[in-house]
Amino acid sequence: MMTTYLRRLDPRRSVLCLITGIVAIWAFAGSLALITGTLSLGPEAESRLPWQSPILAGVMLALVVGLPMTVVALTTTNDDTHPSQTSMVAACALIGWILLQLLILREFSWLQPVCVVSAVTVAALGAPPLTHRTPSHH
Repeated sequence: MMTTYLRRLDPRRSVLCLITGIVAIWAFAGSLALITGTLSLGPEAESRLPWQSPILAGVMLALVVGLPMTVVALTTTNDDTHPSQTSMVAACALIGWILLQLLILREFSWLQPVCVVSAVTVAALGAPPLTHRTPSHH
């Protein structure tokens, strides 16, 4: 029967998988656009990049943001593991990336706060669920 092959995924893990998948796709798309030159940061911002290299920036975006988010998205559905460590690493990497963007490029984009909110959400959803403790009566 078909239902024997279907299992119910925890809603937190489903949302975590969805968010990390979307962020990974954004990161890889941005990376590809930077590497191919489809996306230009502008001459002033590109002059602030290390070695003035949008290609290096694209590669680093894929490695620092895209890869960790992909790992979380792909491992979230595994019931044997809890995504807390990998989701925290991916969330911190994304926040670190945004902070580096602000420091290096000195430009603001609406995507930066969206990414920070996404990172905080990834960290929260990846954390072990809080257990409700009843007070003990001695």
